[in-house]
Amino acid sequence: MALIFLPDGIAFPFPGEDGTKEDLVRYYFSRLYTTKEICGFLMLYHGIIVSFSTIERIKRRLRLRRRQNQAPILLVCQKIYELRANGFTNVGYKSMWRLLNSNYNITVSQENVRNCLGFIDTNGVSLRRRHRLQRRSYYNSGPNYLIHIDGYDKIKPYGIAIHGAIDGYSRRILWLKAGCSNNNPRYIAKFYIDFVKELRRVPRAIRADAGTENVLVKDLHIALRFDHGDEISGLNSFLTGRSTGNQRIERLWRSLSEYLMLFWRNTFANMRDIGLFSTADHLHIECLRFCFLPLIQTQLNQFMENWNDHRIRRQRQEVIVPSGIPNVLYFQPEIYDSSDFSFPILCNDQTLSELENEHTSDLPVRGCSEDFMHLIGYLSGEEPMQALIPQTLDEAFQNFCTLIYICNGCRI
Repeated sequence: MALIFLPDGIAFPFPGEDGTKEDLVRYYFSRLYTTKEICGFLMLYHGIIVSFSTIERIKRRLRLRRRQNQAPILLVCQKIYELRANGFTNVGYKSMWRLLNSNYNITVSQENVRNCLGFIDTNGVSLRRRHRLQRRSYYNSGPNYLIHIDGYDKIKPYGIAIHGAIDGYSRRILWLKAGCSNNNPRYIAKFYIDFVKELRRVPRAIRADAGTENVLVKDLHIALRFDHGDEISGLNSFLTGRSTGNQRIERLWRSLSEYLMLFWRNTFANMRDIGLFSTADHLHIECLRFCFLPLIQTQLNQFMENWNDHRIRRQRQEVIVPSGIPNVLYFQPEIYDSSDFSFPILCNDQTLSELENEHTSDLPVRGCSEDFMHLIGYLSGEEPMQALIPQTLDEAFQNFCTLIYICNGCRI
C-alpha cells in the first residue's frame, strides 16, 4: 500500500482499486505522473474510462497545480538538511526533488532543489557530476518476462540483512525487505509467495544465484510453472548464475548503497569504533535490530516507492529496453508495444495457502528472537510488540543507548 506523507505527519493511504476518480487523480498527481500516465492507470489498472480533458477538469476543480504555490527556499533547505541528517546524504537533486514533492508535499522545482543542494553539499554534487557509468546491453521483452532476486549484505555485519526483487523490463522494485537474515530459504519463499498472491499470476522466469537461500523459492516457482506448456515452463523457468552477473539487481544495489545504505554503514561503523556497539556481542546485535530495523524498513519502503515513480532517462540501448517510469512500464506495457508475460496460477487459493504454510516463514518482529522480545517485555513492563517505532535517527539512537545501558546493567 502506497502512502503520501504530508508535513503535519498524517499519512493518507492509496485510495484502492475502487477509489473515486477524484481521489485517484489526486493520488497519481501527487506521485508526479503526467495527465497521459494518469489516464493510463485509470483505464488499464482501475477500469475507469476517462479522457484527457476530463482529467484536466478534475485537476482544475481540485486545484492541483505544479508551477504555482512554490515552497519558500528556506523551507526547502531545512527539509533537505533534515533528510540528510536521517540518511539521505548521497542523493542527487532529482531524487531529492521527488522526495520533497511526493513524500513531504513540498512543491518545489528541480532547479531550486539543484541550487539548494549545490549550496548545502557542494563537494557531493561535484563528485556525482564527475561520475561515469559504462553500460552493457540487456534484453527483456516485457513485465514479468524475467525478474531478478538477490540479497544485499553490506550492513549484514551489524545484524541487518536486506533482500529484494526487481522486474528486468520495467526496473520496478517488487519487494525490498530488511530483517535478521536473507539466507533463510523460508523467508525468501515467503517474499515470493506474497508477491504471487498480490499479482494473482506467476512471472515467466526468475534469475537468482545458486545459494542455498534460493532452494525453496526455486522449487515453488518451478512447481507453479510446471504445467503452463511454454518453451521454458517447469525446470527451465528458474535461472541461476553468479550473483555479480545478476545485472538488474546488482545495479539496484548500487543505487540503494549511494542513496541510503552508505549512511547506515558509516553510522554503525562509528558506533562500533567509539565502543558503543560490538559486532561480537549477540545482545548488542539484538538491541540494534530492535531500535534501527523498523526505521531502515520505513526508509526502504520510501526508497522503493520513489524508485518505482521516478523517470528513467533514455538509454543508448533504447531499442532493447525502453525508458520511462517503472510503474508505467510495468502496469501499462501496451504503451510501449509490449505485454505482460506472466502466467495464471493453475492451483486454487487453498493449495497456495498450504504451500505457504508448509514452506515459508514470516520474518521475526523487528528481526529479534522471541527470547529477546520477552526480555524487553520483562525490563519495560510493556508489550514489546506495541513499542513505538522510531521516526528519526535521534529517536532510534536514544532507544539503543537506553537498551544497552539496561542490558549491561543486568549482566553485572
